[in-house]
Amino acid sequence: MDELEFKIKTAAKFLAKIPDFVPARQEQELEENTQGFLFFASGGIEIVKRSINDKFGIFDRKNVFYIHGLRKNLSDKGAQKRAKTIISNYFSTPRQLKSRIDVSKSSLWRLQSLRNQAMHGNMINIHGKTMTFSYTIHQGQNTYYFVQKTQNPHRYFTHMLDNLEKFTTQIDAILQST
Repeated sequence: MDELEFKIKTAAKFLAKIPDFVPARQEQELEENTQGFLFFASGGIEIVKRSINDKFGIFDRKNVFYIHGLRKNLSDKGAQKRAKTIISNYFSTPRQLKSRIDVSKSSLWRLQSLRNQAMHGNMINIHGKTMTFSYTIHQGQNTYYFVQKTQNPHRYFTHMLDNLEKFTTQIDAILQST
C-alpha cells in the first residue's frame, strides 16, 4: 500500500466510526473520530501537493505551502493548466453571492478549514440533534462567516472523502500522462 492509499484508507476507517446521526452524550468520541478523519484526509492532500510539486518543480521540496500557492504557480498551459483546473474544482474558496454562500467547488477547502480548526481546539458544535460547522472567508479587506449544519455527520464527511478520492484520481491521471 502506498502512502496516499494508506492516508485515504485510514481516513475511511475513522469515517466509518462517525455515525449518521448526532449522538447524545458522545461528543468526545465524535470529536476524536472527526479529528482522525480530518487528519488523515488532509495528509492525503499533502501527498498530492508534493507529487504535483515533484512533477512540475513548482516549489522547493522541503517548503511547506498551501494548495492555493501551488495552484497560482502552475502555468496556464498543458498538464499544469489541467491540474490547476482540477485544484480549482475542489479547493475554491466559497463565494458570497448576495445573501447566500456558494460552496459548490469547495469541499476540500472546507475539509482543510475544519482540519485547521481541529488543530487549534475542538471543532464540534452540537445543538440538539444538529452539528454545526463555522467557516471564515477572507476576501481582500472583507471577512465573511458562514455556518453549515447537518444532522448526519457521516454523510457530511463522506461527501468530502468522495471528493478527495476523485481529486486524487484526476490529479494522478494528469501526472501519469506527462
